[in-house]
Parts: sequence; structure tokens; C-alpha cells
Amino acid sequence: MNTYKTLLAFVLALNDLDTPLTQAEKNILGEIGDQLDAQPLAWESYTQPHLLKMITANPRLDQLYKTYQSQLNNTGDIPLELLPTPAEIQQLSNTSNFWAMKGFPPKSPPTGYDQQINNVVIVTSRSKQPETAVKKLPWEKIKHFLNNQSN
Repeated sequence: MNTYKTLLAFVLALNDLDTPLTQAEKNILGEIGDQLDAQPLAWESYTQPHLLKMITANPRLDQLYKTYQSQLNNTGDIPLELLPTPAEIQQLSNTSNFWAMKGFPPKSPPTGYDQQINNVVIVTSRSKQPETAVKKLPWEKIKHFLNNQSN
């Protein structure tokens, strides 16, 4: 499964989660966000296993994740315009210059699936209430698309 599909299944599940994350889960999510920001190439060796371990430890989150994972596996690419825009993601950020937080300024704005979904996870993971922050983004279009694809 593509990186973006794993993370998208996670954020959609987090969006639907009706119970708050525990402090331990928030800490793990914070580590995952930091890892995605600092070492995106460590996805397969470190970040993904860490994320999947957190998901499986929460039965309700795991159930939601598996539902979205199945739907995403049965669809092609999600149209990029269905994802939250950089401006919508930046509104969740606590910093005024989100895209230049790293040492080097970006050469172009993030536009691909991986960048957009990574940015959602990074920004929400740094929130005090990630399950609330992710609900502030527009996920209805993606859910509608997935429902239409599965019917």
C-alpha cells in the first residue's frame, strides 16, 4: 500500500474516532509527526511500523483504519483536489511560517499526495488534541469519493 494511502486511512479513521486519544497515543503520534518531518525516508523502516502499532493498540481506531484501508486499496488514485489544501492545513499550524520550519526554504509548494498527507499528519500530531484538529479539515469529499467507488 502506498505511503499516502496508509496515512490517509489513518487520518480518516482519526477523523471518525469518537473517543479522545490517550496521552501515550498522543505522544506516539507526536513522534510519528516529527519523524515524518525530519526523516520522511524512514517511513518503511521506522515510522510506518510505529504508526501501525499505535493503531492496532486502539481497537476502535484499528477498526476504522481497516475500513478506510480496504476502501483505499480498492480505488485508484484519489484526485488531488479532494485533499485538504496547503492553506487549510496551514490554518491548523501553530507557527506563522509553517512551510519554512526546516533549515532550507522549500523550492516549490507541496502539491503531491505524500506531501499533503504528510503535512496533515505533521501538523495534527503537533496539536494538543490531534483528534480534534483533524476534524477541522474537509474530509467529506474524500469520503464521498470512497463511498462512490465501493458501490
